[in-house]
Amino acid sequence: MEDPRARSSTLSVAFSFRNEEEVLPELITRTRNVLNKEIRQGIISSYELIFVDDASTDRSLQILLDQARGHHDIRVVTMSRCFGVSPCIMAGMEHSSGDLVVYMDA
Repeated sequence: MEDPRARSSTLSVAFSFRNEEEVLPELITRTRNVLNKEIRQGIISSYELIFVDDASTDRSLQILLDQARGHHDIRVVTMSRCFGVSPCIMAGMEHSSGDLVVYMDA
């Protein structure tokens, strides 16, 4: 029996990354596919993808902006300098709005 609370649960997925231009498009595609399936199955009601940029010097930010165009599921947090993984995890969680938060490295 489905838990009725699941239909109203929103999921935030926070990603920490630095210079990941080569993997971001595939990461976003796969993550969206999985999470859209979860929505169709009634496991979650919606999701957001929060990308915390740990001072990337490649095209990662531009790729994220391109991937976000036409969608409302991507949010980007840009760190002022390279802080490392732990502060990026905390920043992603602080900027999340979901009932549930999952953290992943990009």
